[in-house]
Amino acid sequence: MFQGKFTSKPIHLNLGAKGLNFHRADILVHGVDQSGDSFEGRVFLNNPEANVETPADPKLGYAGSFSVYGYGFWPEKPGEPLLEPNTIRAPIEKDLIATEAVRAAAAHSPEITVTIVPVFPRDPVTDAHDALKIEGVSIEIHS
Repeated sequence: MFQGKFTSKPIHLNLGAKGLNFHRADILVHGVDQSGDSFEGRVFLNNPEANVETPADPKLGYAGSFSVYGYGFWPEKPGEPLLEPNTIRAPIEKDLIATEAVRAAAAHSPEITVTIVPVFPRDPVTDAHDALKIEGVSIEIHS
């Protein structure tokens, strides 16, 4: 489990016989915790320095964003053991269609890093690093 701004290890793309002419590419975010605050996850490719001030510009690796509608902090039930503070309590999956961004990044290298910058919708200049808890990311290429 990871908490805070996330940057993946390099993900190797298997482009297949069509190469860069693939039909679609999805960035899959696995095990996103929705038990806390709501936030926007801004996704950048090959830009590990991205932060809340980085413009949503494809030239800077911006691939799109996803929203997590958090429902508040999970209450503990009397008599049950307490969960660790950084436990993912209500995991969901997010699928971001990012065909053109992945194609542009893959044109430079078959190894791509994914950076997710969490931002609070009520205060877009504040890093929401405490809100983002995920298990990991992958990229799926559809021929």
